[in-house]
Amino acid sequence: IIDLTEIDSTNNYAMRLLNEGMAEHGVIIRADFQTAGRGQLGNVWQAEESKNLLMSVILDTSDFALEDQFYLNAATCVSLADCLMSQYNLRDVSIKWPNDIYAGNQKIAGILIENNIRGHQWTNAILGIGLNVNQLHFQDLTRATSLQLQAGKVLKINQVLKAVVKSLNAHMKLLDSDPAQVLRTYNHLLMGAGGTISFYRKHQLEEGLLLGANEQGLLEVQQGEKIRRFKHKEIDLVVA
Repeated sequence: IIDLTEIDSTNNYAMRLLNEGMAEHGVIIRADFQTAGRGQLGNVWQAEESKNLLMSVILDTSDFALEDQFYLNAATCVSLADCLMSQYNLRDVSIKWPNDIYAGNQKIAGILIENNIRGHQWTNAILGIGLNVNQLHFQDLTRATSLQLQAGKVLKINQVLKAVVKSLNAHMKLLDSDPAQVLRTYNHLLMGAGGTISFYRKHQLEEGLLLGANEQGLLEVQQGEKIRRFKHKEIDLVVA
């Protein structure tokens, strides 16, 4: 574990280690504060100093098939959701497709996975995890929450880190032995799974029956007789 007081982003630091040939499988980078924390597709990840778990894990993915990238996303999401439920007794935990973790209708964690691909080989992945732990105020973010807000007590960041890593280890082993089970669990935990969801597509509000995510990570939604498959950012899900 590499502990940092301040960094632009733990994912950036991990990528620099990879590019310099100084990274090893399983290295964890944790920071008290990120000056340029990132979410999906360039979004900013806001976090107060020393109040949240901001971490990245470097993985050797050379044994994985290039087309199996979404399975790693699914395993990471499931491990984080399971940790919150089993270790901190959070209820109503779900995964908002593709990789946000919610407690009720409020976001408690986000995941950003960045991959190193050389030719046709998937060499490394960086699992970036931002988990709100002791932060109580989120500026303009009305749909954000934290472990302290949910559990009603202050938690030690390092203990949360250990719990998350333990869960990651367990689910990475499951990914190796039974990837189909990982995807089934992911879909079981998916927000709105098996029910009617509302979403915006090309600025138009639509709805459909959420079937789940497939092996490529496409969201499958049934509308009438048709099953449509959407990529991330093709639709914007409405959180009830």
